[in-house]
Amino acid sequence: MAGPRRMKAVSLIVEQVILFIFGIIIFATCVSVFSNYEAHFKSLSMEDQLSEVSEYVETSIIKMAEKEQDASSISLAIPKKAGSEYYKIELSGQGLNVSSMESGIAKQSSICNLTLNYVMKGRVISSAGSMIIYKTGNQIIIS
Repeated sequence: MAGPRRMKAVSLIVEQVILFIFGIIIFATCVSVFSNYEAHFKSLSMEDQLSEVSEYVETSIIKMAEKEQDASSISLAIPKKAGSEYYKIELSGQGLNVSSMESGIAKQSSICNLTLNYVMKGRVISSAGSMIIYKTGNQIIIS
């Protein structure tokens, strides 16, 4: 009689171990799936926030270009971080580029082809929380 009882106890232990392993597998799968979703939505959020900053700066540059004065400037308050990352704003002959310092996500804008009429240059890091746009003659500079 000791034989069948012992087999029942062993099968019960094996069942419990298998059940525990399935629980661990389900938990690990859930953590993996939700981590991937979190990374994806953080990336989308970062892109949206960089687009907003890009549009804000681009609009201010266009307003500056429309001014008839040869020398003028405007100060802009910009968010220190987009998402949870610092970003940089670069103005060059190719236009306006706003890019994340860590993830490399970037938004490029041609600024309504103003680069054909103006020399554009400058670079700003968002950690300052503000930037200045200067217009002198046919140059537009950010700092």
